[in-house]
Order: sequence, then C-alpha cells, then structure tokens
Amino acid sequence: MLGRRIRALRVSRGMTQEQLGEKADINYKYLGSVERGERNPSLENLVRIAGGLGISLADLLTFEHETPDVADLKSQAITLINSADAAGVRQAYRLLQIIFE
Repeated sequence: MLGRRIRALRVSRGMTQEQLGEKADINYKYLGSVERGERNPSLENLVRIAGGLGISLADLLTFEHETPDVADLKSQAITLINSADAAGVRQAYRLLQIIFE
C-alpha cells in the first residue's frame, strides 16, 4: 500500500521518479523499488520522500482511500508489530508518536 501511495502522489504532482528522488535526496532506483513494494523504507527515508512530495509524514501515511475497514487495519498493524524485531517495534512506536502528536 505504501508504494502505491507514493507512486500515486508522485504521479498526481506530475513528477518522475528521478525528480522525486532528487527532491528527496534518494536514489531514483531505490525509490522505484519502494514504489513496487520490493523494499521497505526507513523512517528517515519516509520523511525525505514526504518532504520531496511537499507533504507531511502523516499525510504520506494516510491510507483511508485504500482500506476503509478500520478493524482490518488494526489487525494488519498488530500482525506487523508482532512479526517485527525489537528495533522495528521501536521504529514503529516512534512513527506512531509522530503521526498522533
């Protein structure tokens, strides 16, 4: 979902991967792999991508249009957290703090 969201936002702004990569200071090939769901970006790279798109991190991570069922989203989030290592849980927690502040 994240890759599709980034691609949709980039295309809606008329940007190529190269242009977004330059604005976000991220290699466009890496960005392409994120859009295709082949790589999971770090929190730092998510912040850079959001900045390159001219939006907040919270706006980048808003997926209501993709999955309207909140119960399903909660279940998926719990599954992801349960499968994460300690560093991943800490990173997810920091991200949630940023979003809900």
